[in-house]
Amino acid sequence: MTSQRTRLMVARVCLVAALVLAVAAAAQEKVGSVAALEGRAEALHPGQAAWAPLVAGADVLLGDQVRTLADSKLKLLFRDDSVLTLAPNSQLKVDEQTAGAAKPQSGFSLLAGSVKAIVTERYGAPGARFEVDTPTAVAGVRGTGFIASYDASIDETLVVGLFDVTRVRSKADARGVREVLLAAGFATRVRRGSYPLKPTLMPDDVLRSLSGMTSVSGGAKPETEFAPSTKPAGAANPRVPSGGAGALSPENKAIDQPVDRLRRESTPKVEAPPPPPPPPPPPPRR
Repeated sequence: MTSQRTRLMVARVCLVAALVLAVAAAAQEKVGSVAALEGRAEALHPGQAAWAPLVAGADVLLGDQVRTLADSKLKLLFRDDSVLTLAPNSQLKVDEQTAGAAKPQSGFSLLAGSVKAIVTERYGAPGARFEVDTPTAVAGVRGTGFIASYDASIDETLVVGLFDVTRVRSKADARGVREVLLAAGFATRVRRGSYPLKPTLMPDDVLRSLSGMTSVSGGAKPETEFAPSTKPAGAANPRVPSGGAGALSPENKAIDQPVDRLRRESTPKVEAPPPPPPPPPPPPRR
């Protein structure tokens, strides 16, 4: 009897140890990297107690929290080719991130500040999901782009659509009964415990400010828009860019980079040497 109890206890200990190792392995899973950085940013890796500085090219792990300091911006490139850019004084957590699956699933928590998300077309597949949660709202997309900003002082989330359609619901509305749809250039606000407000056209100056806060002039140059090739909703709106790799923001300026440019290192151009000077003319005949 004692021997049987001992074997049972050993089996339980082994099971717990296996689960701990599995969790630790999952926590160390690389899901992205730092594509560009202006100023200073830090990461809190799973299982660690101290924040560590981030540098360009650093790995981003599943479960990481990343944050930007004052006057700093951070651009992250994920393995599904999605790009997230954090404004100054922002904090983001990587909750879920899959790649290569027929139905990719990605989830992030915006704990403070602002983030711009440029999402690839693979999330347009049925059953795919890309969401950014804030303390008051959930913004979900299927191959599009948006900016989310959380203001802790008033406990309110602002979501602005950049192109295609962005879906926004309250955290208190898990089934999305009162979900709103944002076309490009439109915005909604969500207070804690309240439904999203009716979408309104975002003023150009505010949109320009948000876009500037979430744009990083790093990585490959020149920066060009990375946007889905599908025709965006609300194409009659002059502020809506036409789809494709050359699509522009409502301010008619580039707001992000294509993934292939982010993935390869910038190399300086080697200028060809100048042509030799022409030979001197022959002396005049006498």
